[in-house]
Amino acid sequence: MSTKVKLTITAILTYCVFAILAITLGFLSPHKIGMTWSVFWYIAAACIVYYLWFKNLVFQRVLFYARQLKLTKQDLETMLPKLKKNQVVPDPNRRHLMAPIFNFPLQGLDILDRKLADVIKDKDIKKFR
Repeated sequence: MSTKVKLTITAILTYCVFAILAITLGFLSPHKIGMTWSVFWYIAAACIVYYLWFKNLVFQRVLFYARQLKLTKQDLETMLPKLKKNQVVPDPNRRHLMAPIFNFPLQGLDILDRKLADVIKDKDIKKFR
């Protein structure tokens, strides 16, 4: 099973658990908070799940290509021009279950993803699945 499929299944199951809990516990009941707020929170939860799915997908792809190219954490840090002191670049030599949510932004992952995509064009590296 590919990484994209695993992350998609996890995201769908997470949202389903949220929706089931919201319905059974009634904390998003339209009778309590109104229809507008109920719809808003269901859509907001879906957007958050989608954002985390996308960030984790890009994160896993960056780590996959960094491992294939045998890059270190320091190599990835040099690819990021404006790294803040509180931002921590993920180490490709360690196992990560999820992308860092607060200490490394999606923008940094996007920069690394584009730079690694340019590097792997010239090399014979298998595609990320």
